[in-house]
Amino acid sequence: MRSTLPHALLSLSITLALCHVTTAHADDIDAKVEKKVTALSGMNVDAQVPAAGTVDEQRLSAGVTTVMSKQEIDAVPTANIADVLSHLPGLSSYSDMHLGQAATGESEYVTIRGLDSSYNAYTLNGFALPETDSSTRAISLNMLAPFGIQSVKVSKTPTPDMPGDSIGGTIDMRTPTAFDFAGDTYAKSTAQGRMNDLAGHRGLPDKGGMFQQEVAHRFGASKQFGIYAAGYYGKYDNAAEAVAPNSQYTPIDPRQAKATDLSQAGPLQSSQYKYSVYTNRIKRYGGNVSLDWNGETTSLFARALYGAYDVQGEQNQMSARNQGTTQVLRGGYFNTRDIKEKTATLQLGGSSAADALTLDYGTSYGVGYRNVPDHVEASLYGAQTPGQFQFDLGNPTFPSLAGTPAALRNYVYNLSTDSFWKTQGGDAGSKDTRINAHVDGTYAFNDAAIESLKFGVAADTSKRNAYDHPFTHDDNNFVYGGPFFGGPNYPSSAPGGPSLADLPGRLVTRPFGGRYAGPFKLIDRQWVLDQAVPYKYLDDPNGAGNYTANDYNANTTSSRENIFAGYLMATFRVQDLTVTPGVRYELTDYSSTAWRSNGDDATGAFVGQGRRYGELLPGINLNYRPDELTVYRASLRRSFSRPAFGLISGQTTYSIDDISGQVVGISEPNPDLRPTTADNLDLSAEFYDRTGGLLTASAYYKRLSDFIYTSQSSTGNDSTLGGNVPTGTVLTGGVPVSMPENGGDAKIYGVEVALRKQFVTLPGIWSHLGVAGNLTVQHSSAHSGREDHPGSTWLPRAPERMYNADLFYHDDRLHADLIYNYTGLQLIGLNGNGLDYYLQPMKTLDFSATYDLPYGIGVGISVKNLLDHATFHETSGKSRRYLAYDPGADGAYVETGRVYMVNLSYTF
Repeated sequence: MRSTLPHALLSLSITLALCHVTTAHADDIDAKVEKKVTALSGMNVDAQVPAAGTVDEQRLSAGVTTVMSKQEIDAVPTANIADVLSHLPGLSSYSDMHLGQAATGESEYVTIRGLDSSYNAYTLNGFALPETDSSTRAISLNMLAPFGIQSVKVSKTPTPDMPGDSIGGTIDMRTPTAFDFAGDTYAKSTAQGRMNDLAGHRGLPDKGGMFQQEVAHRFGASKQFGIYAAGYYGKYDNAAEAVAPNSQYTPIDPRQAKATDLSQAGPLQSSQYKYSVYTNRIKRYGGNVSLDWNGETTSLFARALYGAYDVQGEQNQMSARNQGTTQVLRGGYFNTRDIKEKTATLQLGGSSAADALTLDYGTSYGVGYRNVPDHVEASLYGAQTPGQFQFDLGNPTFPSLAGTPAALRNYVYNLSTDSFWKTQGGDAGSKDTRINAHVDGTYAFNDAAIESLKFGVAADTSKRNAYDHPFTHDDNNFVYGGPFFGGPNYPSSAPGGPSLADLPGRLVTRPFGGRYAGPFKLIDRQWVLDQAVPYKYLDDPNGAGNYTANDYNANTTSSRENIFAGYLMATFRVQDLTVTPGVRYELTDYSSTAWRSNGDDATGAFVGQGRRYGELLPGINLNYRPDELTVYRASLRRSFSRPAFGLISGQTTYSIDDISGQVVGISEPNPDLRPTTADNLDLSAEFYDRTGGLLTASAYYKRLSDFIYTSQSSTGNDSTLGGNVPTGTVLTGGVPVSMPENGGDAKIYGVEVALRKQFVTLPGIWSHLGVAGNLTVQHSSAHSGREDHPGSTWLPRAPERMYNADLFYHDDRLHADLIYNYTGLQLIGLNGNGLDYYLQPMKTLDFSATYDLPYGIGVGISVKNLLDHATFHETSGKSRRYLAYDPGADGAYVETGRVYMVNLSYTF
């Protein structure tokens, strides 16, 4: 059934398109319609060099392309460009909870047709961007606010003149220039106020705002010079609530206690659950400048961009634990969730024409940072008490203690039960310094058979560094009042610190909307930091031991990657058919160094490794244009994706249970990862009309080899853990070990349909109404090559359905959009126990409206997540029955609430 559904949808789409195109070609469009069209940002069917971000650019492109204009970007109420891009056909956005990022309510990464975000190529004005997260090739879009983006172009069938590491496609974000505006001088001031309703309802900081200033000016005798500058600053607070299991699932039936495939073991249970409240103070600021000169045969530009994203966040947690079969324990946990990301890039280049030859050239220098400074964790415990918690799973997204005896409920909700025990911490970060340059030439022929020949060379060098320094020897703990401070080594059952009730902090109003039947306290952040940060990197002869070179360097890596590329492509025209064959070659030279311990828990050395490989990437695009409003396309190409640096030579991290010292999770790199390669076939039909409407239908097929996925399996006893492991740590059988691996072969195929239509032929105000939408239906299968997954699975991050629906009203003054976004079920990672990790469908409904008053004043309101859906929902297995037990993520079901925004602008 699955295999026939995409074909049926494609047939239906083409049928609808043929019906639509009949009206699009009607010659009797009356004068009233023509008058309305002049008020639209419609297309100019005669354009040969289309403006960026217009429908013309999409229509006249050589491959399957989707563009997003500044007006469409502004219609999505968010401060994050990743959330904006998820409204394009076949695109989705996501964040995870391994650094609590999903608790901000914003997305960080973007996928094309559900392929992992690392399978995309990301550029800014055509230049490659530096990366900030060493664990992925994807660009963290936190730092790029939509305020400074003029348009976005997504190429799903890149031609050989585009980057070859683009199995999903390429995403090019363009910044404005002075020549993008109608007048010689343009200036606009924009202010926004915002409020997070979940934080407000919990009595937590909930407000913030943003200010942006844009200025553009063209000057010179013939207005050949242009300057554009923009800057923005935003700061706001939000809160989130999250629930997750705190122990692995086991069968309820004791006869199945030794089952290895839990998907076949019947009802399951977790003996522990954790409840977290996140608070975040988010700052996003930056700006961009563009200097341009347009001469008769030469144009030159200099562009600079700076973007910063700064989250100061905390997680406060209560855990309810069944300890064995006769005791229970209340646990308390706190950690900072700070992330500081910055990117800066300078781009220089131009274009020169001499007769039939045009040369485009440029170079860029960029730096990207991602730091997690002073990451401090704190634990609170007290004495165990007899009994067992009864977890009510009637609501699978919020396991409650409704069936637990009153005495045990009082024990777990009493803020005096736990006392402050210990802290630990570390500093982590990564940096990418990237330089690239390119020269492209296009030679135009007068011959009717061959239109042009295009060729080019490019070079890119990238230097990356990553580190994770624990505060203490072997990542041990600062026990409150313990050995480091001259006192005894207090156990968790009798901690030496003050009780949670006596710690500085504040109470949350009606936590979890009243479902949490007790007080919930947030500990003062600075008080916790003061227990650890002043003592980092110091020797502790009374407890943890002396701080060594192995402690500081164990998770430190550096790498260098040089990429050299060249391509040749030609464009042939036979009447209405255009054929563009070409070939690209990319040579990758990679080397890295990582710390290797000598095994004495003190010394070691940096050792190197490297790899050199080339990829030949042929491709061909065909475009048939029977008239100026219709395009049929076909594309066949080969592409690949390099493994991320952190996946090859990154750090090994451990999740360790406070009480038992047991390792409960290990995450490690894989130096043997190979690049993923793919063969891609795309077919599409596109129909446009003179009123700015369009209908497109596409079918695609991708066959991948050596795809990369995150796997989880179990390990046996091992006394040589490596890295930094606290003294007394225990490793026993069944510990989940996560690492990236190359799978076998995989394939993905599907169809996309997109529609946009304003009803300009209707009378009165109805002529300003319109609809837009897109639907992607696809199916993927992948063979991991793992013994515990002998059959096929889905490709990670490849949902079977994605769609958007937009109901809008646009006239000369009022622009209003109601936008619904749906991203279906996604596989996140494989698990050796038979319950793979899945992300449940994500749904958002957003509303925005702006009204232009006289004298250049504009006012607007926006609501993000109008229906108050969860922003992250990870499960063990495909169903919603079991929240995911993921040792690296503190939150399986995350709610962040609605966001209300008020906008005011002045254009002069």
